[in-house]
Amino acid sequence: MSARHKLNAAYLHGSLIIAGIIGGISESFIAFGITFAVLLIGNIQGGDIRLNRHQTRRTRRK
Repeated sequence: MSARHKLNAAYLHGSLIIAGIIGGISESFIAFGITFAVLLIGNIQGGDIRLNRHQTRRTRRK
């Protein structure tokens, strides 16, 4: 298992744990689902979870 896969799994498990805690405190599966979705999307958009092998960055060439 590559380092990228391990990091992706760690962020995914962290999101599940946090969403589980919030869902458990509120006793709501809907709160769990919404929290998990928000955390997962935030991690993907932030670049913490990398879906592609090579993440492209658009840079301006001078």
